[in-house]
Amino acid sequence: MNGSLPTASLLASLTSANGWVTLWLARIACVALVVIAAVTFIDVIGRYFFQAPFPFTVELTQLAMAIVVYFGVGLVTHEDGHINADVVTLRLSPRWRALLALLTNLLALGFLAVMAWCLWVQANFLLAKGDTTMVWTVPLWPFAFAVAFGSLFLLTGVVIQLLHAWARFRGVEPEPAPAEPTALRLTE
Repeated sequence: MNGSLPTASLLASLTSANGWVTLWLARIACVALVVIAAVTFIDVIGRYFFQAPFPFTVELTQLAMAIVVYFGVGLVTHEDGHINADVVTLRLSPRWRALLALLTNLLALGFLAVMAWCLWVQANFLLAKGDTTMVWTVPLWPFAFAVAFGSLFLLTGVVIQLLHAWARFRGVEPEPAPAEPTALRLTE
């Protein structure tokens, strides 16, 4: 047991740091979502009452939505808040549930590592090519790098889930209680 203390301490530190960063990224995602809602609202008012819509609403929505998704998904992964269908797994023993969590997180890690790598490759391609939006002529590469950066925290969240599953499988960590529905917390 004493041999696992540094590992548990490291895992706790990694979990804490990841939680802090993903919370701040989720806050940025919330701001982006508010901007999308405000610009869309003003655009609709301008379009129907003044015949003067914003020409950039669609592009701003597309770019900001990428930020919303990739900056928000890290917190959901960190909190293990993805939808789970546990009808079958609840009937398994805790050790089998831990093994299943270990395998699924290992598969997810492989898939997400490839996805994150592809996002970084795409961001570098957009930087080199210099693509911009058609109407607003905003460079695409900063948003592509932001998406790639956000994907890293999706990846770290899966690594943390994998390490927790490994600890549960080895019997070092107790199985978590069934999750109760929680709202996104923006304070801490």
